[in-house]
Amino acid sequence: MQLKNAFRRMISKIRNSQQHYMLLAFVLFGMGLLLYRIIHTGTYLRATLIWNLFLAYIPFAITAWMEKRPSLLQNRYNWYLCFIVWLLFIPNAPYILTDLFHLFDGGVPVWYDLFLIFTFAWNGMVLGYLSIRSMEGMWSRRHSRWPSWLFTLPVMFLCSLGVYIGRYLRYNSWDVVKDPITLLSDVKGILLNPAANRGAWAFIGCMSIFLCIMYPMVINSFRRYKPDHQE
Repeated sequence: MQLKNAFRRMISKIRNSQQHYMLLAFVLFGMGLLLYRIIHTGTYLRATLIWNLFLAYIPFAITAWMEKRPSLLQNRYNWYLCFIVWLLFIPNAPYILTDLFHLFDGGVPVWYDLFLIFTFAWNGMVLGYLSIRSMEGMWSRRHSRWPSWLFTLPVMFLCSLGVYIGRYLRYNSWDVVKDPITLLSDVKGILLNPAANRGAWAFIGCMSIFLCIMYPMVINSFRRYKPDHQE
């Protein structure tokens, strides 16, 4: 029985490695497209995609770090501090989708920028969804009486709200520290005056539904992915 379990863990690690190598290959593909665009046009117009992908990686790195340090996070204050920081950065994962707004900026054929931006957006989405799944598991173990959807749905809503704030109000995660008063005032206006902010709520609602539908589809494709503690 022990030999059988060890064999299963070995196969799982191999499969997980394959999936992560595929993700790495897709990231490198996007980098290659961006490098060629910079060389071809002589401009750094899409270089911000690298920064946006880095920001999308931060919540993934946070959950990976948390999974490897369960003893350190037994203190609930430490755990919730990490969770709050994670929650501030997780909207950066789906945010890259909105870079498609700049598809017609020129310099290269539209189809080229479509592949370029979508590649970065997809990588950000996958990193975000894997991070959400990992945090969902940690939350469920800490709050075992809560159904998982009570965690996932609010997170998707907050992600959508964060994307709207970032794209249209031009805030970023750092503004929570730099300018919290103005940020909270603008968010309060959106939440308390839905009639005056119909466009904002339409965007947030559509993106929340989109993220919720995409989540199981992406996670099922990574269904063999398990955090370190579950291997």
